[in-house]
Amino acid sequence: MKIQSLTYRNKKTGWNVKDLSMNALTLLVGASGVGKTQILRAIMDLSNIVKGKSSNGIEWSVSFKQDGVSYLWEGAFTTMAEGPADLMHRNAPVPVEYERVFRINGKKDVLIERDREVLRLNGKATVKLEPEKSAISLLREEPDIAPIYRGFRQIYTVKNQNSGIRISPIRVADDTTIRDADVVRSMPNLTMVEQLFLLYKHNLSEFDDIKQRFVDIFPFVEDVSFTMARLFDDTSFPMLLIKEKGVEEWISQDYISSGMFSTLSHLTALTLAHDGDVILVDEFENSLGVNCIEDVAEMVLYPERDLQFIITSHHPYVINNIDYGRWKIVTRRGSDVTVHTADELRLGNHSKHDAFMQLIQTEAFKTGRL
Repeated sequence: MKIQSLTYRNKKTGWNVKDLSMNALTLLVGASGVGKTQILRAIMDLSNIVKGKSSNGIEWSVSFKQDGVSYLWEGAFTTMAEGPADLMHRNAPVPVEYERVFRINGKKDVLIERDREVLRLNGKATVKLEPEKSAISLLREEPDIAPIYRGFRQIYTVKNQNSGIRISPIRVADDTTIRDADVVRSMPNLTMVEQLFLLYKHNLSEFDDIKQRFVDIFPFVEDVSFTMARLFDDTSFPMLLIKEKGVEEWISQDYISSGMFSTLSHLTALTLAHDGDVILVDEFENSLGVNCIEDVAEMVLYPERDLQFIITSHHPYVINNIDYGRWKIVTRRGSDVTVHTADELRLGNHSKHDAFMQLIQTEAFKTGRL
């Protein structure tokens, strides 16, 4: 899938962004607090809505391409008042207020049209369906809707942090269906360590690819492996290990540096990515050492698959090495978020370096306001 533009509004808070256009690689830059991370969260909200979740007070319009076909999806959930006493109910489902899906091929063909009373697919009313779920989720088996559902399920966030050991004994034991990396790719909610362990356990070539790239970035590392550790109740779980040259003892996951761990996270995500994946990375350089940023950034700039990256960054290397035509400079006034192109701010008249130097001098980049 390729997201082309996004308008998103939170009717409870007023936070909104309008007509944000996106490329195959979109770099969101700007001052802290202007809403770059919130834009990534808004995109993940849409993915979660397609998976069947509701989101109180959210309204959106997103255009995208899936399998070469252009679509427009618009909708809103009812806004339910919440106060401090409602903390326990903030994730409670709320009904859809309206929803429309168009297939665009010279004209707008209405695939889905919905209000609080009726849901129509290709102009025909359906049976009464769950009012709190998106029609894309409810009708995901329909031939016209299945590609849209599949596309939004290909949106995910690369997380950098070491989240510890949490793989379940059941997941470790249930491995009879894992014959190739596609099965690992399709398994939901796996951490990077879990993905890497399953590749290692089943002797899949992708593990060797990740390890070789990791060693190329960290030449003092000679091996990456796993061991099975035990808890006090004899439950076994996999422990990630790294072996450094000239060091007798292996380094266990608990002691792996944040830069190494983040690099492994990025390498694993990029290696396992499918054509059509939309990959969100907040603060791309976060926890990556200077020696890692260049290598991982090269994989993002020149991916081996047909991917879309939407990333945020403050790092000069990342910003300066991504063409300024792909920059989206984010500013904010109150709850209104506005996104500008380099051309709109008259950046990059002579060279990439000029564009970067001009960018860091703008009020938009320094203060988040024009």
